[in-house]
Amino acid sequence: MHSNNSPDSHATLDDLCESAIRRGLAGVCFTEHVDFDPSDSAYGYINYEEYLSDIDGCRGKYGDRLDIRAGVEVTYQTEFADDIRRFLDTHRFDYVLGSVHLIDHIFIGSPAYFMGKSESEACEPYWRETMAMLRSGLFTRIGHLDYIRTRWPREYGRPGLGRWRRPMTDILQLAIESGAIIEVNTSAIRRQLGGPYPDWETLELYRELGGARVIMGSDAHNALSVGQYFPEVAARLEKMGLTVCSECEALC
Repeated sequence: MHSNNSPDSHATLDDLCESAIRRGLAGVCFTEHVDFDPSDSAYGYINYEEYLSDIDGCRGKYGDRLDIRAGVEVTYQTEFADDIRRFLDTHRFDYVLGSVHLIDHIFIGSPAYFMGKSESEACEPYWRETMAMLRSGLFTRIGHLDYIRTRWPREYGRPGLGRWRRPMTDILQLAIESGAIIEVNTSAIRRQLGGPYPDWETLELYRELGGARVIMGSDAHNALSVGQYFPEVAARLEKMGLTVCSECEALC
């Protein structure tokens, strides 16, 4: 979830906590954006002390009803790997999620990323950067693995595992071998993409390769989206044989 401690949300932590309580959630973890690319709006945005102060304030108000965790979602870019490592070494969070959002300083969730590119020219750098993120050892929680399908051009054909089985197999195997846990991000359903990030076929492959545990996230940027689609997604994951961990369980 993202509050107004991230540049792309206007929701307060209170708004999001109150929504979580109404939905009957036992706990929440905020994952405020941290970016090291000056071209990104989140560059230098988060104020660490203010953020943790806001978290403490919410724990005082809602802590008897809600387990509240302070986390970050860090955009991985190989060129900024040393900066990311220094940041994580000097700042303490309950949860750190690593995601790939930018390739060549362009947001992959925008149509502009695909302009003038063939499918392979768009996808191959994304898969390479995702592999580099896993190899970096910086993250044990991996966000929205197939986020590249967010604004997938119609002329490429239908996105999915049928088009990228080989790179996704390599990515999932590396995640499993490294002990990383992948996020099942329900915001793709909200975007009417037919399933979460990663899609159901990819999650089946993850299980077949030996993956056993996942973390769920709603990627909410407003109160209405908090925990959206969790019950039905959790039920399907359980039916597939994947265990949905709370972050407390994942840390054990």
